[in-house]
Amino acid sequence: MKNLNNHGLTAVELVIGVGLVAILTSVVVTTQLTVTKDQVKMTKELEDSIDTKLAERILFSDFNNVDPSYNNLTVKDDSGKMFFDYYPDVPANAIKNGLERNATLSLTGRKEFVIMTQDPAAGGVLVYDPVFAYEVGPAPDDFNVAASLTFKGLNYNDKVASQRPAMWNTGRTVMLDTPARLRPLVNGVANMQVAPRSPIYVGTVHGISTVSDSNISTYVNMNHPETGEHLASADLFLRRAPSIGGGQSLIRLRAVHLIKYYLEEMKETGSTQRMARLYKVSYAEGRWGTPVLLADRVEKLSLRRDSILKRMIYFKVKKVDTTKTASL
Repeated sequence: MKNLNNHGLTAVELVIGVGLVAILTSVVVTTQLTVTKDQVKMTKELEDSIDTKLAERILFSDFNNVDPSYNNLTVKDDSGKMFFDYYPDVPANAIKNGLERNATLSLTGRKEFVIMTQDPAAGGVLVYDPVFAYEVGPAPDDFNVAASLTFKGLNYNDKVASQRPAMWNTGRTVMLDTPARLRPLVNGVANMQVAPRSPIYVGTVHGISTVSDSNISTYVNMNHPETGEHLASADLFLRRAPSIGGGQSLIRLRAVHLIKYYLEEMKETGSTQRMARLYKVSYAEGRWGTPVLLADRVEKLSLRRDSILKRMIYFKVKKVDTTKTASL
């Protein structure tokens, strides 16, 4: 039988015990560090995923109403081609300038992109009778002489406000166009290499009429597609509107938004990687409004059209991968 004593642990036993405790402690701490790092990584990935999806959801909502941009905005893609060119009436092999359009927002490249959308909150498209905007003078005694027409304003006698109250508010941006699609003529023949467009006028509501805005003109092509004449007023647009099938002109009036997306570099991020905040801002009452933050830690926003024969835009918000440098 082994004799027991009351002298406690020997030195060897004490060293072995301390060693075991140290090993166990090291294993526990290492496990905790690994679990914590994984949790930090998962949390950041989840936050980035939610942030990205919310931003892309807002982009989807905006681009769902982007129809007024096609063939009207002068925004170019990264190669200098018109991003919003749209050819609904020619085969792919007839296009000499390429079918794809790409625009990328990044801190090392372009930092803003502008679209024009229809404003659904103001009501749908209104078919507008040009007679509403004019005061017709007395009939001349000579049947070969036309009566005078004096332009008063698009909302003369409340013709617009009575049908679309939300559309006719001071400072709101409105657009006039037609269903007709025209091209410039070369020796009497339409140039099919140019995208077909309607004449348009975009202005800001002021009283019963509209006023032109030089900031809007920076982005919107208001030149007549056949003659090149700049349609600087609603009056001039209505007088130059093309007829449909040789008959009366069909005029459409709608409320629109100019929306700008832009990147702004983030400072003091604690990372060696450059990253940006993605903002959205709308144009109203002659100025850009208050920016809305869509996402932070953004690397780039990619916008792509795989064919100018289709009205389809793909977009992707890519965020900087900060999980690579995550630490306690």
